[in-house]
Amino acid sequence: MMDYVIVGGGAAGCLLAERLSRNPDCQVTLLEAGAADTSPLIHIPAGILALMRSKRLNWAFYTEPQQGLNQRRLFWPRGKTLGGSSSINAMCYTRGQPEDFDLWAESFNPDIRHDWHYQGLLPHFKRVEDFERGADPWHGEGGELSVQALRHFNPLSEAYLRAGQQLGLPLNHDFNGQDQWGVGPYQVMQRDGSRCSSAKAFLTPASERRNLTVITGACVQRLKIRNKRVCGLHYQVAGHELYLPVSGEIILSAGALHTPQLLMLSGIGPEQMLATQGITVRHKLEGVGKNLQDHLDISVSWLEKGCRSVSLNPIFWPKGIKGVLDYPKRKGVLTSNFAEAGAFLATDPQTSRTDVQHHFLPALEVEHGLNLAPTIRYFGYTLRACLLRPKSRGYVGLRSDRYQDAPLLQPDYLSDEGSEDIKGMVRALDSARELLNQPEIRRFGKREWRPGKACQTQKEKEAYIRQFAESIYHPVGTCKMGSEGDAVVDHQLKVHGMDNLRVVDASVMPNLVSGNTTAATLAIASKAADLILSEASAC
Repeated sequence: MMDYVIVGGGAAGCLLAERLSRNPDCQVTLLEAGAADTSPLIHIPAGILALMRSKRLNWAFYTEPQQGLNQRRLFWPRGKTLGGSSSINAMCYTRGQPEDFDLWAESFNPDIRHDWHYQGLLPHFKRVEDFERGADPWHGEGGELSVQALRHFNPLSEAYLRAGQQLGLPLNHDFNGQDQWGVGPYQVMQRDGSRCSSAKAFLTPASERRNLTVITGACVQRLKIRNKRVCGLHYQVAGHELYLPVSGEIILSAGALHTPQLLMLSGIGPEQMLATQGITVRHKLEGVGKNLQDHLDISVSWLEKGCRSVSLNPIFWPKGIKGVLDYPKRKGVLTSNFAEAGAFLATDPQTSRTDVQHHFLPALEVEHGLNLAPTIRYFGYTLRACLLRPKSRGYVGLRSDRYQDAPLLQPDYLSDEGSEDIKGMVRALDSARELLNQPEIRRFGKREWRPGKACQTQKEKEAYIRQFAESIYHPVGTCKMGSEGDAVVDHQLKVHGMDNLRVVDASVMPNLVSGNTTAATLAIASKAADLILSEASAC
């Protein structure tokens, strides 16, 4: 019997646990540091508002002070429960662009590039998917992950779609179809009005399998390594120190932040980083923790003339109560993800490829929703815009040799040579302001609240971005796959130089995808499951 230990029950880990445990000759153990996904806040889509503030279900990290953002520390929410961030995010389902994956493939020799280019990954996108509108050349039907249209769509979101068309964007009902360009409603990872997280899609149906063991509240401290092979791992549950021997293969799926942290705590990583923390180098691998990338996001907010938006203002309370009463029938405002519509735009005159993404929220959103004062006082709406392929690169490091300490997060936003990122962010800001000034949505607005009339020159726009830009929560790249010197894993996602250790999560992405990251992470995990099982069957 083949033994697999998976560290991390997030998007990738849940899929792997389900896929590998299909084979009765495999014994699969999944360790998750967070709790089981039993909270109603996870399953009710509108619960995202409370999950942002949760300390039990959200790691709620902060970055190091960002030189390019006026020394601000940015808030990075990450899921701390089965399903990982797929249990606390906005559920938007976008895959990115074919060029993203073709670029990944370029890092390998020609004879193995086909494994990771878009056409090689498209079958995995389709395999995991149960697309509401049925199968077509780009979508699958009958998979575990339910992808549907939102059941609630605010009138302001409808106005945003019309405004986008006034701007010259085509109406696009499928950002994952033939063309990403345009304005449209987001497809969401929901099943009949409830969140369809990776845990709900993959792990719950497999939970009764005798060859699958799921341990929650299990904080892995370090891997035990002997002769370039993992022979076990030390972990803690409810204050008890435990040890799990590993006779087969161990798969790290703890995400782009925790996976490199665990590798370094175990002695696998950059020599200087480990020496600084007094950690014995078990396997020198300079790329661990490097190549950190994330989507930086800038918001434009308008105050509304009426009260169509979602708000905590007492005037909204009757609608809120109705939403609570409607939810047992899986309809109404509680089924909303609050990022109901968006767009993909081409703003760079040097290319026709879309380079900016919008998320429209029929609500005032300030500081990730952590600052509630504006939404209590006002009605309004927010358009968030991000640059899809930033050039800035940062790293994940260690604060200490203790697993209890949060990883050191240094994304180094807007640090690229040539300042292309700040120029792109200004274009993103301009695109959001231009769209919200179209008549179809402007007629609902009183005035632009942020950034406001005072922000007009290039210098003023850059200053606004540096003071108010935030993460849109897409960290990737810290254990990049490839064959060059700074790569951490090979084309089979095996850690270079290690015997029985793989990484399967968003950390292996060499470059950010042009969109939200969960769908691509699931495709990676589906591909990895095939690689692992085919290798096991060949033994």
